[in-house]
Amino acid sequence: MKWLAMVLIAASVTCLAQTAKKLSPDELKALLDKKDICFLDVREPKELDDVGTIKGYVNIPLGQLESRYQELPKDKLIVTACAHGVRASRAAEILEKHGYKIAGACGILEWKEKNYPVVYPKDSAKK
Repeated sequence: MKWLAMVLIAASVTCLAQTAKKLSPDELKALLDKKDICFLDVREPKELDDVGTIKGYVNIPLGQLESRYQELPKDKLIVTACAHGVRASRAAEILEKHGYKIAGACGILEWKEKNYPVVYPKDSAKK
């Protein structure tokens, strides 16, 4: 029984350590205004074309992150983003596993709901 309790405690601590802070649009705006961060959008390129993203973004879809994470700077805090924050949280876990410092995870749709600015990829017809 004591062994089971120790395993459950260890599992709880591990889960808590791997959970990225969910950033509100206002928290994200404050970070973007004050810090030199890397904004990683883990959505598929079509989603960026359709919805937009934040100026200065880096796009590595979540499915490619394990093989491409080395493209990201290790000397900057990273904010991960997707539509609602679910894939962004998973991306944050992957990056933390590889020694990156994560400021938090966010959803771009919440950002847009606050009427904060977005940009569209250069080759997109949307402006």
